[in-house]
Amino acid sequence: MIRRALFALAVGGVIATPASAQYSVGTGAEYLGYSFDAGLGAEAAQLFLVPVAVRLPVTETLTFDLYSAWAEGRVEQNDVRYTLSGPVDTNVKASLRATPWALISLGANIPTGNATHDSEEAVVASVLSTDLLGFREATWGTGFALTSSVATAAMAGQFGIGVAGAYSMRNEFEPSEGTSVRYRPGSEMRVRVGVDRNFGTATLTTGATFINYSADEADGVNLFQSGNRFRFDASLAFRAGDGVWTIYGADVIRENGDRRLDIEDSGGTIVGDTLVATAKQNMIVGGLIGTVGLGAGFVIRPHFDFKYQIREESDGSDAGTGWIFAAGGDIPLRVLGGTEFFPKARVFFGTIRTLAGKDVNLLGVELKGTLRWIF
Repeated sequence: MIRRALFALAVGGVIATPASAQYSVGTGAEYLGYSFDAGLGAEAAQLFLVPVAVRLPVTETLTFDLYSAWAEGRVEQNDVRYTLSGPVDTNVKASLRATPWALISLGANIPTGNATHDSEEAVVASVLSTDLLGFREATWGTGFALTSSVATAAMAGQFGIGVAGAYSMRNEFEPSEGTSVRYRPGSEMRVRVGVDRNFGTATLTTGATFINYSADEADGVNLFQSGNRFRFDASLAFRAGDGVWTIYGADVIRENGDRRLDIEDSGGTIVGDTLVATAKQNMIVGGLIGTVGLGAGFVIRPHFDFKYQIREESDGSDAGTGWIFAAGGDIPLRVLGGTEFFPKARVFFGTIRTLAGKDVNLLGVELKGTLRWIF
């Protein structure tokens, strides 16, 4: 019933679109893969992705966005390949520009993806969810969710100031095949403040975000309390030659959380439970992206970034700490008239620390081709 309602909503949006409005459709193919030296527990991890994104402007102030994808994840452990494939969840969002300086949005996560994993699929989801590796999809499905948000901005002298808030509620689902446990992710609250200012031909933008979660539940019992997250970021965009370059950086801090574990006696009977602290994490990101003319109207957009992740368990161990450097770029092209094509390639190298305290080397490659049509 939800899918039929969304289809009717999308069709209505197309019919009601003003003649002067432009809507767009984007798709393509993406590949991100890593190989790891011995000691990490996995020899390789890969993700193939075919995303689809649609934007439908209904009026000058109301716009609908839709995103979904087909994905296949692969992980190799001890010469055995594990796979997780199929459609991912579908995201639909309606955005209303209530005033020239205020935007209200309502989004829904539609559970079209596989949220119930067998033991092999769980291996893939676990590896691909490693924050440092940066895979775009990890679990394929997280159940139905609703997200509401509001954002506003104003000028204060030469400064632009923006404030945004969002709240997300999630429904329960069964995460593991063969069990009847119902898992409900905690609700998420997010608040962001941003400030920017122009300095001649350069623009400096800074921001801070606070994220809080309620407790995850398993069959109605609190299972996991994620720690608060803080994000601080800044970017400087400036002209150099015929192009625009941007230097950016961010620091994402995740505090300790709490996880409930069952206590069993020698016979395997559960006699109680206890709370253990989960790892705290600090992810630092910095990079540079720009534009370089190639002549004859062609440009290349080089992209370099560096990620450094610090993880600290409650016992002082730091498994998962590591860094990755990436270098590459894309070349915007126009093909078949008004179709936009963006081929992109990047290479990665870095290290991840194992449970034994050893730094394991990794190598990766990203290949991407994006097509976009504007009507």
